[in-house]
Amino acid sequence: MVQQTKLSQLPARFPLVCQWEITCRCNLRCVMCYTDCRNRPDFVRHELATDEILRLMDEMAEAGTLEICLTGGEPLARPDFFTLYEHAIRQGFLVTLFTNGTLIHEAEADYFAGLRPLRIEISLHGVTPQTFERVTLGTGSYRRCLEAVGFLLDRRLPLVLKSTALTLNRHEILAIKRYVDSLGTVPFKLGEELRPDLNGSNEPFRYALSEQEVTVLNQEDTELREETCRQKTATPMPCESGMHRFHIDAYGRLQLCSGNRAESYDLRRGSFREGFFNVLPTFACEWKAARTTDLIRPVVHHA
Repeated sequence: MVQQTKLSQLPARFPLVCQWEITCRCNLRCVMCYTDCRNRPDFVRHELATDEILRLMDEMAEAGTLEICLTGGEPLARPDFFTLYEHAIRQGFLVTLFTNGTLIHEAEADYFAGLRPLRIEISLHGVTPQTFERVTLGTGSYRRCLEAVGFLLDRRLPLVLKSTALTLNRHEILAIKRYVDSLGTVPFKLGEELRPDLNGSNEPFRYALSEQEVTVLNQEDTELREETCRQKTATPMPCESGMHRFHIDAYGRLQLCSGNRAESYDLRRGSFREGFFNVLPTFACEWKAARTTDLIRPVVHHA
């Protein structure tokens, strides 16, 4: 594990945190999902194979990467998910898992209790089956999601519940928040951002709230209102994507972030070090602070 005191000594460009979209496969069909258009066999067969992911994890560990967020699609939809997860833990990464929770049963919860992640974040779209499943389009997904929440809480695993505010669940957002608050120690995140799907369609925006609806929603809850005010009054920070953070998609393409895939480096054809230190700095981002390339590459040991 990297010591905290060493983090402040890292150079401006260092591959500290990775968000890794390890698959576009998913057992649900959430209406606003931007990856579900790739949840098809013809796309799945081009996703990174097990040995390719393990090789890249080794290269990232050697380069000093500390945190990995495994996301999808649904990461547990990969048959080799636990092989990948265990390798990441054994390499010393702090692992966060973004999941819909519906594939987590007692056996999976026991596994996570034995090899603990940094955090598990589950999307909770409603507090009634009707609303939840209007979003997921998956019969029984509400029950399975809440069962997973119970299994993880029983094992005292670090859990975060989050929602995306949509036209379909607007009427239950505050009820979701109250439910999460009732769990005691579980943080709640509310997101409003939608993005075009990976094929370029704006279909997810059909479910976006208007600015006025978002304002009314925030006015209905003190904590949501305070968070909105904090974000509006805070000084915008330059984008750090490509400096300490980076993104890898399901096909092994290294990118600045999940929201900027305009340029990619093919990790199947080259090394992680080459991609991160030599190619990623050349990628354009209107929010990225102008910096010169930092070629200092300190050695960090995972234990």
